[in-house]
Amino acid sequence: MGFELSVVAIIFFISAVLMGTYSYTMMSTSNDLMDDASAEQYRMQFSKLQTDIAIVDYIPDGFGGTYNLTVSLTNTGSESLRFDRLNVIVDGSLESYTYDDVAATWTPSETRNLTVAGLSGSGIHRVKVVTENGVSAYGSYMV
Repeated sequence: MGFELSVVAIIFFISAVLMGTYSYTMMSTSNDLMDDASAEQYRMQFSKLQTDIAIVDYIPDGFGGTYNLTVSLTNTGSESLRFDRLNVIVDGSLESYTYDDVAATWTPSETRNLTVAGLSGSGIHRVKVVTENGVSAYGSYMV
């Protein structure tokens, strides 16, 4: 009976060592993922704090049924942005836009124009421009 008890004790000891090793590996991997996510969150928050834009002017052209809207924007923050990653919302609808500049990088203090084509309606309209990291500028214009 002494031999069987020794074998069972060794099996339990090996099982405990294997479970401990597996648990440590899983907790270490989980901790690394949490550290990476925390660093990414800090980077995103810092970028958002450094970002600011301002709408300088609205130019609706063509006062018939449909018109094109040209919006002049200035990057008033200290973060360089991607001009091709903006979202333009006119009267609650996401609209596609075009721009004339070749470079997609929008540096601080730079003013650029974007054009939204094929809009319709008269009266007062609202436009919202949102950057890639969530900072936005609002305004109203009249057609």
